[in-house]
Amino acid sequence: MSSISLNVLLHVARSGLQAQQTKMDTLAHNMSNMNTTGFKHVRAEFQELLDVQLADATAGSNRESGRAAGTRLSATQRLFEQGAVEMSDYEWDMAIEGDGFFQVRMPDGAFGYTRDGSFRMDGQGRLTTADGYLLMPEFTLPPDAEDVMVNSDGTVMVRRRGEVDPTLLATLTLSRFVSAEGLDAAGENLFRETVASGAPVQSAPGTPGVGNLIGHALERSNVDLSQEMVDLISTQRAYTIMIHLLQTSDEMLGMANQLRSG
Repeated sequence: MSSISLNVLLHVARSGLQAQQTKMDTLAHNMSNMNTTGFKHVRAEFQELLDVQLADATAGSNRESGRAAGTRLSATQRLFEQGAVEMSDYEWDMAIEGDGFFQVRMPDGAFGYTRDGSFRMDGQGRLTTADGYLLMPEFTLPPDAEDVMVNSDGTVMVRRRGEVDPTLLATLTLSRFVSAEGLDAAGENLFRETVASGAPVQSAPGTPGVGNLIGHALERSNVDLSQEMVDLISTQRAYTIMIHLLQTSDEMLGMANQLRSG
Protein backbone atom coordinates (compact mmCIF):
# COMPACT_ATOMS: atom_id res chain seq x y z
CA MET A 1 0.00 0.00 0.00
CA SER A 2 1.47 3.38 -0.99
CA SER A 3 1.92 6.32 1.36
CA ILE A 4 -0.60 8.22 -0.76
CA SER A 5 -3.36 5.68 -0.10
CA LEU A 6 -2.43 5.62 3.59
CA ASN A 7 -2.80 9.39 3.74
CA VAL A 8 -6.24 9.01 2.19
CA LEU A 9 -7.11 6.37 4.77
CA LEU A 10 -6.03 8.73 7.54
CA HIS A 11 -8.31 11.41 6.14
CA VAL A 12 -11.23 8.96 5.96
CA ALA A 13 -10.73 8.06 9.62
CA ARG A 14 -10.33 11.70 10.68
CA SER A 15 -13.44 12.85 8.82
CA GLY A 16 -15.37 9.91 10.26
CA LEU A 17 -14.33 10.89 13.80
CA GLN A 18 -15.41 14.48 13.25
CA ALA A 19 -18.75 13.37 11.81
CA GLN A 20 -19.52 11.00 14.68
CA GLN A 21 -18.48 13.61 17.26
CA THR A 22 -20.82 16.15 15.67
CA LYS A 23 -23.64 13.63 15.69
CA MET A 24 -23.03 12.80 19.37
CA ASP A 25 -23.07 16.51 20.23
CA THR A 26 -26.39 16.91 18.38
CA LEU A 27 -27.94 13.90 20.13
CA ALA A 28 -26.76 15.17 23.51
CA HIS A 29 -28.28 18.58 22.75
CA ASN A 30 -31.61 16.94 21.91
CA MET A 31 -31.67 14.80 25.04
CA SER A 32 -30.72 17.71 27.31
CA ASN A 33 -33.75 19.62 25.96
CA MET A 34 -36.30 16.82 26.12
CA ASN A 35 -38.12 18.72 28.90
CA THR A 36 -37.81 22.14 27.26
CA THR A 37 -41.26 23.46 26.35
CA GLY A 38 -41.78 23.61 22.59
CA PHE A 39 -38.24 22.40 21.77
CA LYS A 40 -37.79 20.91 18.30
CA HIS A 41 -35.53 17.97 17.55
CA VAL A 42 -32.32 18.66 15.60
CA ARG A 43 -30.82 16.22 13.10
CA ALA A 44 -27.25 16.27 11.78
CA GLU A 45 -26.97 15.53 8.05
CA PHE A 46 -23.79 14.42 6.30
CA GLN A 47 -22.42 14.21 2.78
CA GLU A 48 -20.24 11.49 1.30
CA LEU A 49 -16.83 12.58 0.02
CA LEU A 50 -15.77 10.29 -2.79
CA ASP A 51 -12.53 11.40 -4.47
CA VAL A 52 -13.33 15.03 -3.68
CA GLN A 53 -10.91 17.93 -4.13
CA LEU A 54 -10.26 19.13 -0.59
CA ALA A 55 -7.41 21.58 -1.07
CA ASP A 56 -4.44 22.26 -3.28
CA ALA A 57 -1.57 19.87 -2.64
CA THR A 58 1.33 21.33 -0.67
CA ALA A 59 4.75 21.01 -2.22
CA GLY A 60 6.49 17.96 -0.82
CA SER A 61 3.34 16.60 0.84
CA ASN A 62 3.44 13.43 -1.31
CA ARG A 63 -0.29 13.42 -2.02
CA GLU A 64 -2.45 13.89 -5.06
CA SER A 65 -3.75 17.45 -5.16
CA GLY A 66 -5.52 17.13 -1.83
CA ARG A 67 -8.00 14.49 -3.00
CA ALA A 68 -9.55 12.12 -0.48
CA ALA A 69 -12.74 10.28 0.47
CA GLY A 70 -14.71 10.33 3.73
CA THR A 71 -17.65 12.34 5.05
CA ARG A 72 -18.49 15.87 6.16
CA LEU A 73 -21.34 17.70 7.87
CA SER A 74 -23.67 19.22 5.26
CA ALA A 75 -26.31 20.73 7.55
CA THR A 76 -28.18 20.48 10.82
CA GLN A 77 -31.91 20.36 10.24
CA ARG A 78 -34.54 21.20 12.85
CA LEU A 79 -37.64 19.02 12.62
CA PHE A 80 -40.84 20.87 13.49
CA GLU A 81 -43.18 17.94 14.08
CA GLN A 82 -45.90 18.52 16.66
CA GLY A 83 -44.98 17.78 20.26
CA ALA A 84 -47.41 16.31 22.75
CA VAL A 85 -49.78 18.81 24.37
CA GLU A 86 -50.17 18.67 28.14
CA MET A 87 -52.77 20.54 30.16
CA SER A 88 -51.64 23.15 32.69
CA ASP A 89 -53.20 24.90 35.68
CA TYR A 90 -51.81 28.32 34.79
CA GLU A 91 -54.17 30.61 32.89
CA TRP A 92 -51.54 32.14 30.60
CA ASP A 93 -49.97 28.87 29.44
CA MET A 94 -50.75 28.33 25.76
CA ALA A 95 -49.95 25.59 23.26
CA ILE A 96 -50.08 25.68 19.47
CA GLU A 97 -51.70 22.63 17.90
CA GLY A 98 -50.57 22.75 14.28
CA ASP A 99 -48.34 25.17 12.40
CA GLY A 100 -47.32 28.59 13.63
CA PHE A 101 -45.18 30.47 16.13
CA PHE A 102 -45.75 33.05 18.83
CA GLN A 103 -44.15 36.37 17.95
CA VAL A 104 -42.20 38.23 20.64
CA ARG A 105 -40.21 41.47 20.65
CA MET A 106 -36.49 41.07 21.35
CA PRO A 107 -34.43 43.61 23.36
CA ASP A 108 -32.93 45.00 20.12
CA GLY A 109 -36.41 45.73 18.76
CA ALA A 110 -36.38 42.82 16.30
CA PHE A 111 -38.95 40.03 16.41
CA GLY A 112 -38.31 36.52 17.61
CA TYR A 113 -40.51 33.45 17.15
CA THR A 114 -41.13 30.58 19.55
CA ARG A 115 -43.32 27.55 20.20
CA ASP A 116 -42.86 27.99 23.96
CA GLY A 117 -46.22 29.22 25.27
CA SER A 118 -45.29 29.45 28.96
CA PHE A 119 -46.07 33.16 29.25
CA ARG A 120 -46.17 35.23 32.42
CA MET A 121 -47.74 38.57 33.36
CA ASP A 122 -45.28 41.36 34.11
CA GLY A 123 -45.77 44.24 36.54
CA GLN A 124 -47.54 46.31 33.86
CA GLY A 125 -50.10 43.64 33.02
CA ARG A 126 -48.41 42.54 29.78
CA LEU A 127 -47.64 38.98 28.67
CA THR A 128 -43.96 38.09 28.40
CA THR A 129 -41.76 35.04 28.00
CA ALA A 130 -39.75 33.74 30.95
CA ASP A 131 -36.90 36.00 29.76
CA GLY A 132 -39.11 39.09 29.69
CA TYR A 133 -39.73 39.36 25.92
CA LEU A 134 -43.12 40.88 25.14
CA LEU A 135 -45.71 38.76 23.36
CA MET A 136 -46.99 40.42 20.18
CA PRO A 137 -49.50 41.83 19.51
CA GLU A 138 -49.04 43.51 22.85
CA PHE A 139 -52.00 44.05 25.20
CA THR A 140 -52.46 45.06 28.83
CA LEU A 141 -54.64 43.23 31.32
CA PRO A 142 -56.87 45.65 33.26
CA PRO A 143 -56.12 45.70 37.01
CA ASP A 144 -59.71 44.78 37.89
CA ALA A 145 -59.78 41.64 35.73
CA GLU A 146 -61.18 38.63 37.58
CA ASP A 147 -61.54 35.92 34.93
CA VAL A 148 -59.51 35.46 31.73
CA MET A 149 -59.99 32.96 28.92
CA VAL A 150 -57.94 32.36 25.75
CA ASN A 151 -59.98 30.77 22.97
CA SER A 152 -58.73 28.52 20.17
CA ASP A 153 -59.17 31.36 17.63
CA GLY A 154 -56.81 33.62 19.59
CA THR A 155 -59.43 35.84 21.18
CA VAL A 156 -58.64 36.83 24.77
CA MET A 157 -61.78 37.34 26.84
CA VAL A 158 -61.77 39.06 30.23
CA ARG A 159 -64.45 39.55 32.87
CA ARG A 160 -63.87 42.63 34.98
CA ARG A 161 -64.91 43.14 38.57
CA GLY A 162 -68.61 43.90 38.84
CA GLU A 163 -69.42 42.62 35.34
CA VAL A 164 -71.37 39.46 34.52
CA ASP A 165 -70.33 38.81 30.92
CA PRO A 166 -66.75 38.71 29.60
CA THR A 167 -65.62 41.17 26.92
CA LEU A 168 -63.00 40.95 24.17
CA LEU A 169 -59.62 42.21 25.36
CA ALA A 170 -57.33 41.27 22.44
CA THR A 171 -56.88 38.88 19.53
CA LEU A 172 -53.63 36.95 19.37
CA THR A 173 -52.07 36.02 16.04
CA LEU A 174 -49.62 33.33 15.00
CA SER A 175 -46.70 33.69 12.60
CA ARG A 176 -46.30 31.19 9.78
CA PHE A 177 -43.32 30.76 7.45
CA VAL A 178 -43.00 29.29 3.98
CA SER A 179 -40.07 27.21 5.27
CA ALA A 180 -39.83 26.99 9.05
CA GLU A 181 -36.73 24.80 8.65
CA GLY A 182 -34.91 27.90 7.38
CA LEU A 183 -35.34 29.79 10.66
CA ASP A 184 -32.19 30.68 12.56
CA ALA A 185 -31.98 29.44 16.16
CA ALA A 186 -31.31 32.48 18.37
CA GLY A 187 -31.08 30.67 21.73
CA GLU A 188 -33.54 30.91 24.65
CA ASN A 189 -35.98 28.77 22.63
CA LEU A 190 -36.33 31.55 20.03
CA PHE A 191 -35.88 31.75 16.27
CA ARG A 192 -35.24 34.61 13.87
CA GLU A 193 -36.42 34.88 10.30
CA THR A 194 -33.93 34.45 7.46
CA VAL A 195 -33.98 34.64 3.69
CA ALA A 196 -34.36 30.84 3.68
CA SER A 197 -37.42 30.91 5.97
CA GLY A 198 -39.17 33.73 4.14
CA ALA A 199 -41.05 36.58 5.80
CA PRO A 200 -43.61 35.73 8.49
CA VAL A 201 -47.31 35.84 7.69
CA GLN A 202 -49.51 36.87 10.62
CA SER A 203 -52.82 35.02 10.81
CA ALA A 204 -55.51 34.31 13.36
CA PRO A 205 -55.25 30.86 14.94
CA GLY A 206 -57.49 28.32 13.26
CA THR A 207 -57.36 29.90 9.79
CA PRO A 208 -56.31 27.58 6.91
CA GLY A 209 -52.70 26.49 7.31
CA VAL A 210 -52.41 27.84 10.86
CA GLY A 211 -52.79 25.86 14.09
CA ASN A 212 -55.23 26.39 16.93
CA LEU A 213 -54.43 27.82 20.33
CA ILE A 214 -55.07 25.69 23.40
CA GLY A 215 -55.33 27.59 26.67
CA HIS A 216 -54.17 26.12 29.99
CA ALA A 217 -51.77 23.88 28.03
CA LEU A 218 -48.12 23.56 26.95
CA GLU A 219 -46.46 21.77 24.04
CA ARG A 220 -43.76 19.35 25.08
CA SER A 221 -40.58 18.85 23.05
CA ASN A 222 -40.80 16.41 20.14
CA VAL A 223 -37.65 14.54 21.22
CA ASP A 224 -38.10 10.76 21.29
CA LEU A 225 -35.73 9.72 24.07
CA SER A 226 -35.73 6.01 23.17
CA GLN A 227 -34.75 6.77 19.56
CA GLU A 228 -32.09 9.24 20.70
CA MET A 229 -30.57 6.56 22.95
CA VAL A 230 -30.50 4.02 20.11
CA ASP A 231 -28.83 6.57 17.82
CA LEU A 232 -26.33 7.51 20.54
CA ILE A 233 -25.26 3.89 21.07
CA SER A 234 -24.75 3.29 17.34
CA THR A 235 -22.87 6.60 17.02
CA GLN A 236 -20.55 5.70 19.92
CA ARG A 237 -19.80 2.35 18.28
CA ALA A 238 -19.02 4.05 14.97
CA TYR A 239 -16.79 6.54 16.81
CA THR A 240 -14.84 3.66 18.39
CA ILE A 241 -14.38 2.01 14.99
CA MET A 242 -13.04 5.28 13.55
CA ILE A 243 -10.53 5.53 16.41
CA HIS A 244 -9.26 2.02 15.67
CA LEU A 245 -9.05 2.87 11.97
CA LEU A 246 -7.07 6.02 12.72
CA GLN A 247 -4.67 4.16 15.01
CA THR A 248 -4.15 1.36 12.49
CA SER A 249 -3.58 3.84 9.64
CA ASP A 250 -1.05 5.76 11.71
CA GLU A 251 0.83 2.55 12.58
CA MET A 252 0.88 1.43 8.93
CA LEU A 253 2.08 4.85 7.81
CA GLY A 254 4.88 4.72 10.38
CA MET A 255 5.94 1.27 9.11
CA ALA A 256 5.86 2.47 5.50
CA ASN A 257 8.10 5.45 6.37
CA GLN A 258 10.54 3.17 8.17
CA LEU A 259 10.75 0.88 5.13
CA ARG A 260 11.35 3.82 2.80
CA SER A 261 14.03 5.35 5.03
CA GLY A 262 15.63 1.94 5.42
